[in-house]
Amino acid sequence: MSSSHRASVAAASVGSSNKPAHRLAEEASVGAASSAWLLARPAATAALIIAVFLAVRLVLMLAIGFGNDEAYTLAGARALHLSYFDHPPLHIWLAHVASLVVGETRWVRLPFVLLFAGTGWLLFLITRHLYGPQSAVWSVLALNLSIFFTVSAGGWVVPDGVLIFSLLAAVHALLPVLTPKQNGDTASPWRAWLLAGLWFGLAGLSKYNAILIALGLVAFIVASPRHRRWLAHPAPYLGALVALVILTPVLVWNARNGWVSFAFQTSRGLPQSGLHPVQVLAMMAGEAAFLSPWVVVPLVAALVGACRSPGRDADRLMLALSLPAIVIFSIAPLWSTRGLPHWPMPGWLFVFPVLGAWVEKSHSRWFSPPKWAIGSTVAFAVVLVVAVGLTAEGWASRGVAASGAGRDPTLESLDWTALRNADAVVATHPAFVVTTRWMDAGKIALALGKDVQVAIFSDDPRQFAFGPSIDRFIGQDALVIVPAPLLAEQLPRLKPYFTTFDLPEHVWLGRHGRDEVELAIVPAHGLLRPYPLPYPSTGSATESTGVRP
Repeated sequence: MSSSHRASVAAASVGSSNKPAHRLAEEASVGAASSAWLLARPAATAALIIAVFLAVRLVLMLAIGFGNDEAYTLAGARALHLSYFDHPPLHIWLAHVASLVVGETRWVRLPFVLLFAGTGWLLFLITRHLYGPQSAVWSVLALNLSIFFTVSAGGWVVPDGVLIFSLLAAVHALLPVLTPKQNGDTASPWRAWLLAGLWFGLAGLSKYNAILIALGLVAFIVASPRHRRWLAHPAPYLGALVALVILTPVLVWNARNGWVSFAFQTSRGLPQSGLHPVQVLAMMAGEAAFLSPWVVVPLVAALVGACRSPGRDADRLMLALSLPAIVIFSIAPLWSTRGLPHWPMPGWLFVFPVLGAWVEKSHSRWFSPPKWAIGSTVAFAVVLVVAVGLTAEGWASRGVAASGAGRDPTLESLDWTALRNADAVVATHPAFVVTTRWMDAGKIALALGKDVQVAIFSDDPRQFAFGPSIDRFIGQDALVIVPAPLLAEQLPRLKPYFTTFDLPEHVWLGRHGRDEVELAIVPAHGLLRPYPLPYPSTGSATESTGVRP
């Protein structure tokens, strides 16, 4: 018996010396049975984890209102276009279909919630293939304990959920040919690469940063002598052609609109004046918060360990898929604008299989997998309960108001439905409404319904610039709706576009009868001309293709 084992036995004896023998035997029997169940049934354990967190996300789906991005997406999803300004169209198409079934209610999130359950199972299959079934269970648990993946990608109407499902499906399709099992089974390279092309195409139809994962795959093949033979095989090229065909709607829409979506996204990484190391630190801190502190520590440890000694094809494949997105998006704020922490998340996704293997073998004095699992689950539950309370109940508003610290960030999820009961709205039944910010436009559009067109009079109208033209409203009246604190600044900019304005009506919105958001509603008479749009367009004006007039 080793000295470490003797020490653990002695410690157990000291801690249990006061318990009756039959009690000790009973506890040992229960513990052994539980461990045996988990060891013998990893697939069932993973399925149970996925089911439990699915139930959690269903509760969150109904408990929290739409954020700015979701409201903006749902407003844009009212019309089917080939593509959209901010992102490719797949998640918006899905939201459009869902809203036809359940309306623009919180149930529209249901397809995204269910899709993430499939994401968890794909992660289990990939990790089991690469590292074994026990590692796969740890990876699934860690993914579901991550705030970003469970809450945002796992249930919000945003592109990330569709993206990560498609990326995992693409990699899963390629595993039989990239890392085949040593059991004599053969996989069809044509089937593998065509399926991968299909899923990579759908990933690109979800979000542009899917290209970094595809480039990582190419780098893995080029760098590996054993896999370099695929460069001479026609199947990968046919798969790439399939992906390109699937991306045709994005290319056609952008070609008709001056490549405006590509220009918008790439401009975020263009060099600015000077270097900004503080932005890099802020980006990394944001990534850690999104991944959750209890997940990011073992995640980084696993990534560093794999980088230091990538001895297996599995490690090298996961590193090739993960590092391009993580490195590029993490350091880009050094020379460009402030990045957003969710940008590198597709890269971190492919570290979770490595984390699963790291957790399985990391039994040490400072890290115990069972204790980490229990502690992380408790921490996740506490944070989630507090976050739901702050958001749905408005607990934070009272504290922020009392301290004078500024605006409560949870107000982003506030439902603006009460806006439709404002006197000016009821009296005028406006055909169109003018506002000045895209994040307000989405909220207004959902509040007032599909019969009211919302126009943004500013240099950043985003997708609202590609809806139906407001030329038909020239000479007609409108309502200008802006946050009340911005009225003095924004109203003078709107005066050249209308003949006259009436006095504003001030409306308060809030949770549980509290006044939290003040809006100003200004009747505007006689539209003189539309606000000039800042985006180029080379196509014809048809709503069905999403090309602006």
